[in-house]
Amino acid sequence: MADHADGVDAKIFETVAAGLAAVRRRMGLLADGRCHFCDEEVLPEILFCNDDCRDDYQKEETAKVRNGR
Repeated sequence: MADHADGVDAKIFETVAAGLAAVRRRMGLLADGRCHFCDEEVLPEILFCNDDCRDDYQKEETAKVRNGR
């Protein structure tokens, strides 16, 4: 006999599964020799030229998600 806790467990599982699926669908960054924030030239295996660009890029991406883009 199912109780309230079983229903909550199922809802939690569905929510986590949906979140994981969304993250997996999101395209990752590929290193291309340019900073992904300021477009400065960097080593081929590097995504950002420094920590500030990395942090600023993440802030912009978080804002886009928060605003529904």
